[in-house]
Amino acid sequence: KDEKGSISVLTMGLFLVTVALLILITDIAAIAVSKQSLVHASEAAAIRATHTVALGSYYRGNSGVSVPIDCQVAYRKIEDELRDWISSDGEIRRVELKDIHLTDFSCSGNRVLLSSSAFAVLPLRLPAFPSSVEIHTTVEAEANLMR
Repeated sequence: KDEKGSISVLTMGLFLVTVALLILITDIAAIAVSKQSLVHASEAAAIRATHTVALGSYYRGNSGVSVPIDCQVAYRKIEDELRDWISSDGEIRRVELKDIHLTDFSCSGNRVLLSSSAFAVLPLRLPAFPSSVEIHTTVEAEANLMR
């Protein structure tokens, strides 16, 4: 039997598997980087929210915490920060990260807890895979006096 060309078929098959793995690894890396960018955006929003002191409670001293947060203003500040982050030109935000949304918000005393989600757009895509993946994160921040 003549087996000429059988090595080229194996080589082509190995090449296709290698390319598919490289695409998959690139997409996984893009998801990881997008997740980290979402964490940064959420942390920035949470920190910005902790800077909204409820002045009346603070000066009266009846809040039970050292620095009470004005929760209504904190919510608006979080939304503003996430909107600023997603509309930034790419120096701050990764280009793979799209549509950041606040999914949950909790504020009590001097603590803010928020959950957010976004879509990580995959740079390379295998035919059977989606073009983006939804990612989620939850962060918490606390306002305290420096001593």
